[in-house]
Amino acid sequence: MVERREIEIFLTVGEELHFGRSAERLHVSVAMVSKTVQKLERSVGAALFERTSRRVAFTAIGRRLFEDLKPAHQAVLDAFARAVAAGRGVDGVLRVGFLGTATAEFVVRAAELLRTRHPGCEVRLHESRFTDGTAPLRDDVIDVLLIDNFAAPLSTLAPEHGAGPVLFREAPMLAVSARHPLARREAVDVAELARYEVLRPRAAAEQAVRASTSGQAARWVAPEGAERLFAAGRADAPSFPLGGAPGGRAAGRSTEFGSVQEMWALVGAGHGVFPVPTHASVYDARPDVAFVPVEGAPAYEWRLVWLAAADNNRVRAFSEAACDYVAAHPDPLTATARAPRGSRA
Repeated sequence: MVERREIEIFLTVGEELHFGRSAERLHVSVAMVSKTVQKLERSVGAALFERTSRRVAFTAIGRRLFEDLKPAHQAVLDAFARAVAAGRGVDGVLRVGFLGTATAEFVVRAAELLRTRHPGCEVRLHESRFTDGTAPLRDDVIDVLLIDNFAAPLSTLAPEHGAGPVLFREAPMLAVSARHPLARREAVDVAELARYEVLRPRAAAEQAVRASTSGQAARWVAPEGAERLFAAGRADAPSFPLGGAPGGRAAGRSTEFGSVQEMWALVGAGHGVFPVPTHASVYDARPDVAFVPVEGAPAYEWRLVWLAAADNNRVRAFSEAACDYVAAHPDPLTATARAPRGSRA
């Protein structure tokens, strides 16, 4: 078996065609160079160099071996260099996932800050669907994801996930039809949600069906924030394991949606209500939907998550840029929404 150092010595001699200069380049003795060449020649069974007191030249076999080995050796070195750059460097492509217009603008602002620090890092955006959760990370569609604690609470993330600190928090609001009785209210208590039809993501329904067909209780493992928010809600909806509603009254099955736009259409048409973060009232304002503050409910908490195995300097640099941007803009989603489009306030 030929060792890496032996290959390096052979290639260096082939480039220099001089044992002394080769030894100097490699920081070894001339005797070591000569001994290594002789060992390789014994392994090949033929001379690789013609050596005299005045010159060193390839034999035909030696030149063919050099021409075959040099590009392969360089390819190995380049592969390791790329791996090191990917693991330790910041230059390269970082794929960042988000959900919704407001979070997209925040990601863009954080990416702009990152590029001022690391011009060689390119951030590519990927919009996730409402029901995706952290699946795009697992499927290698993205490298890092901006997500809230309702969709991916820290306590339910798999061990293979890494997570940054909470970047910012938002109070929940209830999206209702502009014709809904709640639209005229200044606020709604979380306990009142049991009286109304609360929409649910279609993925929740699919999980409930799979669970019931496998003999398990029809139960969607809702994010801990959502469980608390709906703790006074649905008595019989399999999407939320909430127990009984006040007074033991059972509510009807809730309507399902698969995308954010479906949710807005259903809310606007009066087919249900749904909790949303505060920034939705700015970014997603529409004439057929009203937004009512929800009292007694936990806040939305936004953070970056990634796969621990894919953690690298690009991910850490982006997380640092996001934290620094928030430090300078404490209310980043609603603040950017209200700022003039040309500004970077």
